[in-house]
Amino acid sequence: MAATGRVHAIVRRGRAAAAVVLVALWVPSTASAADDDWTSDDGAASAGTDGASISAGVRIGRADDDSGCEWSPAIVRDPRAEVVGPSFRHVGRTRYQLFARECAGRDAELHWIPLVTTVEVARSARDVATESVPSPWGSFAPPASRGVVGLGTWIWVDAALWQPVSTTAWIPTPQGPLQVTTTATPVGIVFDPGDGVYGTGPVRCTGRGLAWHGAYGDAMPSPCMYTYRRSSALVPGGAFRASFSVVWEVTYASNRGERGSLGTVQSVVRHSMVVREIQGLVTR
Repeated sequence: MAATGRVHAIVRRGRAAAAVVLVALWVPSTASAADDDWTSDDGAASAGTDGASISAGVRIGRADDDSGCEWSPAIVRDPRAEVVGPSFRHVGRTRYQLFARECAGRDAELHWIPLVTTVEVARSARDVATESVPSPWGSFAPPASRGVVGLGTWIWVDAALWQPVSTTAWIPTPQGPLQVTTTATPVGIVFDPGDGVYGTGPVRCTGRGLAWHGAYGDAMPSPCMYTYRRSSALVPGGAFRASFSVVWEVTYASNRGERGSLGTVQSVVRHSMVVREIQGLVTR
């Protein structure tokens, strides 16, 4: 929706003027119970209401219907400095400007709108999306409790856990809601076997690996596997402390056609890998 170009003036005389202006200039940064979905990119609460003024941060979820409403910059007189002009404030590292929102059949509302980029909105959604990714428990063949020296260990993630996770965030703007969906997509596995100087280091695999089935036997290779060269009996506790990580690629797309990457994150779980050496007995 295009801005109308009008300004909403908050200019009054006498004692009433001070009350109106102070509401516009001094909105508390603590969110009220009714604004439980509002966050800011720097961790500070940035939503709340006070009288006729609303402090609006980045909201998680789908954008509200803004049709039938018009936005315009609010022009405020500060009686202390005798200054008339746009009103700005800061919460943490985020700068806000005061706007008036007028909708058909309703009184005008004042909103503090964060002056942030599409990428900054995407990062707010990224925080929620990455907190929601599962920590897939790695699957192994042979099982983690029955590894064998010299026998390749298959590594994989169940298909049901190998799914993208998306979160949408938005902010109101004079041009209509800016809505950004951030998606974390699993792309690979990193397995640190935990055998230190006895091994060859972490394994990095593209994709979720291949689930082992008995029909494959022990000789078939896997696209994601690791071969232990020493028994875990060599270390205290009798088990290697391994880590299993899923790599997630994070991307964003806005309702204005903007797309981009926000890098990768990893979800990590720990495994105790018990590996034993099978001794052959030859008799004559």
